[in-house]
Amino acid sequence: MRLDGLQSAGDLPVASERFAESGSGHDRVYILVEPQADGRGVAAYLRRAVSPWRSSNFRWYWTSSATQAFAQGMQFLVLGWLVLEVTGSKTQFGLVLFLYGVPNVGLLMVGGVIADSIDRKRLLMAIQFIVGSVISTLAALSLAGLVTVWHIYIAAVLLGSLQALNQPARVAMISDLVDQRTLLDAVAHFNAAVHIGRIVGPPLVGLVIDHWSISAALFVNGSCYLASVFSVYWIRLGERTARSASESALRHFTEGLAQIWRSPVLLTVIVLACSWGGLGMSHLAALPAFAQEHLGADAYQAGLLLLANGVGSLIGNLSITFMGRRWLYRWFLACITVFCVCLTLFAWSNSFWVSWGLFMVVGATSLGTVWPLATTILQLAAPAEIRGRVMGILHFTPGFHHLGALPLAAAAGWVGWSTSISVAAGLCLLTALWFGVGRAAGRQLAATPAG
Repeated sequence: MRLDGLQSAGDLPVASERFAESGSGHDRVYILVEPQADGRGVAAYLRRAVSPWRSSNFRWYWTSSATQAFAQGMQFLVLGWLVLEVTGSKTQFGLVLFLYGVPNVGLLMVGGVIADSIDRKRLLMAIQFIVGSVISTLAALSLAGLVTVWHIYIAAVLLGSLQALNQPARVAMISDLVDQRTLLDAVAHFNAAVHIGRIVGPPLVGLVIDHWSISAALFVNGSCYLASVFSVYWIRLGERTARSASESALRHFTEGLAQIWRSPVLLTVIVLACSWGGLGMSHLAALPAFAQEHLGADAYQAGLLLLANGVGSLIGNLSITFMGRRWLYRWFLACITVFCVCLTLFAWSNSFWVSWGLFMVVGATSLGTVWPLATTILQLAAPAEIRGRVMGILHFTPGFHHLGALPLAAAAGWVGWSTSISVAAGLCLLTALWFGVGRAAGRQLAATPAG
C-alpha cells in the first residue's frame, strides 16, 4: 500500500502501523508495513514487556529518565510553594508558570532541530547538569534569605528553555535504543519511569518542606538532576549520520512542518495532543494553588494529590500493552473523553479523599494513556530523519500546561477554581470531538484497524 504524500483521507494511514519511507521531497512516498499479529496471553504479554530490558543502553536510559522524573516531580511543587511563600499571590504563581512555559514552547522546534543534528547523549548530559546547577543556586539564595520573586522569574525562564531542548532529544532517543517491534513497550516503560518519579517525588518534597525548609527541598531537587547525568554517561550509541553544516536549521524546521502538514496522522494527533495539553492539563501546573485554596491542603497533602495522579498514571501506563496495536487511535480518543469527565468531577469535589481518588483516575486517563499513546503513534508514523522535530512539536504540549496555568489562575480569581477548571475540560472535550471525530480525516483514522 502506497501513501503518496498522505494527502487524502482515503489514503490515510492508521496509527498502529509502521511506515517506511521511500524517495525525497515531493516524490516522497510511504510504504505501509503490516505489523505481525500480537501474541496473546500472559506469556506473550510478559515477553513483550521485558523485551526492551535486554538492552543495557535502555536500562541506563530508563534509570536516567526515572531520576530526572523524580526531580521534575519535585520541581513544580517546590517552585510553586516557594512562589506562594514569597508572594502569597496566585497571580504571581500563574505568572511564574507562564514564564516557564513561554520559552518551553518557543524553543521546542529549536530543540527538535538540535535533537536531529547533534549527539543526543551529550546534549542530555549538559542540560541535566545546567538544570541541577540552576536549582541549586536558587536553593543557596533561599537558604541565605536573599531569594526574591525576580530570582524565581529568571529560574523559570532558564528551566523552561532547557526543558525545551531536553525533551525532544530524550524521547527521540528511544528509537535509537530499541527496534520498532519493541517500541510501544519501550515507550510504556519510559513513561512508567516518569510516573514512578511523579509518585515518589511530590510527597517526599512535601515532607521536606513541612519538616525542614523550602531551601532543603530545593537542594534535594537540584541534587537529583545532577545525579541523572551519570546514568546518561553509560549509554553507548553508534554514530549517527551528521547533517550537513551548510543546511540551515530554518530549512529543516520548515521541512518538518511541511511533512507534518501533509500527513493526516501526524497533524491530527499533534493538534489533539496540544489542545489536551493547553486546555485539559493546565490544572496540573496550578495544583499547589488549587490544593491550598480550594481544599485547604498543606504542602504534604498537595504532594499526596500529586502522588495519586502519579499512581493513576502508572496504572494507566501499564495497561497500554494490553490495548495491543490494532485500535490505538480509538483508545487515544476514549481516554481524552474519560479524562475530561473525571477532571470536571475533581474540580467540584470538596472532600480531600474523594478528590484524591478522582485525581488518580485523571492521571490514569491523561499522562498514563493519552501521552504515551500520542508518543507511540507519532514515533511509528514519523520518518526517522524528522522524528526529532515531530517530537519537538509534540512537546509543545507540556509547554502548554504551563502557558495555560496563567489564564486558569486568573479565571480562578474571578469565578473560582471549580468553574475555571471545568470550563477548560469542556473545551478540551469539544476540541477532541470536532477535530478527532468531526473531520473526515479523524473519522477515517478511527474507523480503520491496523492490519
